[in-house]
Amino acid sequence: MKKNKYVFAVNSYQKAVDAIQSCINNRYFPIIYIKFFIINGLGPDWIKELNYLLEKKFSKKNFKIYVDCKKNYGLFISLVDQKISYIKINANKQTFKRLNEIAQKNKVLLNPKFSIVDLFKIKKINKKIDKILI
Repeated sequence: MKKNKYVFAVNSYQKAVDAIQSCINNRYFPIIYIKFFIINGLGPDWIKELNYLLEKKFSKKNFKIYVDCKKNYGLFISLVDQKISYIKINANKQTFKRLNEIAQKNKVLLNPKFSIVDLFKIKKINKKIDKILI
């Protein structure tokens, strides 16, 4: 039986820290998911700063970031330039092919298949992650 790959949708630094810490305790590699409305409102600099703060707390090898861009291609280019690991983008076949070439040059994966666990309204993140991963 194949094990599902989970990503954890967060909206703050503290929730990201709690999710990463809980995943490390369960020996699971965490991937942090950022929804489009957050990144569209706060901008790509917010992701850069979040990534920097998480790298200070944890090693760069302990987590990855997954961002939803929808059809915002300028945001996509900015995130590829920042070397975000995973990016979800909506595009037609021709545009997707071109964007995929850009992503491959920068070692970024487009539209991976993950199960998203939403941690927005959950207060006890550790218990939720333990329940999912065990």
